[in-house]
Amino acid sequence: MIDNSAIQFKILIVDDNSNNIQVLGSILRDAKYIVGFANNGHQAIEILNNTKDYDLVLLDVSMPEMDGFEICKTIQQDKELRNIPVIFITVYNEIENVLKGFNIGARDYITKPFNSRELLSRIKTHIKLKHKSDQIKYMNQMLREKNKGMSDSIVYASKIQEAMMPSIEILKEKFIDCFIYEKPKDIVSGDFYWFKEYKNYTYLAVADCTGHGVPGALMSILGISQLNEIVRDKLDSAGKMLDSLRDRIKSTLNQNNKIPDRDDGMDMSLCLINETKTHMQFSGAYTSLFLFSKNENGGSYDFHEYRGDQMPIGIHPNDNNNFMNYDIDIKEGDILYLFSDGYISQFGGDKNKKFLVKRFKDLLTSIIEMPMTEQKKILDKTLTEWQGTNEQTDDVLVVGIKI
Repeated sequence: MIDNSAIQFKILIVDDNSNNIQVLGSILRDAKYIVGFANNGHQAIEILNNTKDYDLVLLDVSMPEMDGFEICKTIQQDKELRNIPVIFITVYNEIENVLKGFNIGARDYITKPFNSRELLSRIKTHIKLKHKSDQIKYMNQMLREKNKGMSDSIVYASKIQEAMMPSIEILKEKFIDCFIYEKPKDIVSGDFYWFKEYKNYTYLAVADCTGHGVPGALMSILGISQLNEIVRDKLDSAGKMLDSLRDRIKSTLNQNNKIPDRDDGMDMSLCLINETKTHMQFSGAYTSLFLFSKNENGGSYDFHEYRGDQMPIGIHPNDNNNFMNYDIDIKEGDILYLFSDGYISQFGGDKNKKFLVKRFKDLLTSIIEMPMTEQKKILDKTLTEWQGTNEQTDDVLVVGIKI
């Protein structure tokens, strides 16, 4: 509600009849409005352009040189003036002409002779509407500025997150061929991959943090930092590394000895590959490893799935159990895939269902002989077509490595 006792609004009267100006001016001043006057259209436009703070214009239709319609049209064409409501002043037999005025932007009309109560009521209504419109525009502008500030900060955060993850070029220095397919749901992602060479092992992890966007990104940075620390502890198995990571995450998030407000944490696949690339270890938290082993007789690949434990890196009823550690023999030409659940959880297709693990495995099987760069393109094309017009369900991350 507008309190006219606290705010004085400005009204411009545009009329070539001095008697009309005097009558209107008297009524408006008695109602505590600030009043301005113009005797013709050119003067009115000049006043509005110079001040730009009028709240309403009372505009006579019939004036020489520049009539009310032309003045109203000129006001509506000006970005800074078009929000000022225009009320036409007309005699009774000109009412049909006012329809023309509505078509070019007038808000209302009043007839001569003036009824002061009707006049003030219409003016009050349109000033209220303008005031509310101005408030909304101001709040929208503030929101745009805040959103831009937040968006700029998130974009910068994404650069920090990106800098903490290795580039594909670094992975290619270690492996024959590989790809990283990532498709964040937001600017920053809750999925991350991690790569490290230390002593006699190459470490590779793919993780899916609780949530996505900024909360997920914060968890990902925490996960990467903790993994970098754990490597130095010289643990001899992937399972022990996940055990240690879980303890660190629970401690950092204050999840020990109390019920947390949220079950924040992460799912993860972790591989340790020995220096000769003949043996690897795998451990998973709610995730699996897909391994396509090159058949020694030539030709096809044999598929193996190593399933992780049904518990996350974080608080869980079974978090006193140790993570299982798989010992796996590998050889040159074998291909392994680490992935978050974003791809298999995407809704789409003819029946708007999830992509699911079986379809994902069949897709990889169908493209296993292709170069890794081509595999990445097909993964992207398939997911895009499957998703269709649906919103992206979650962050997507798939890492493929050829030994």
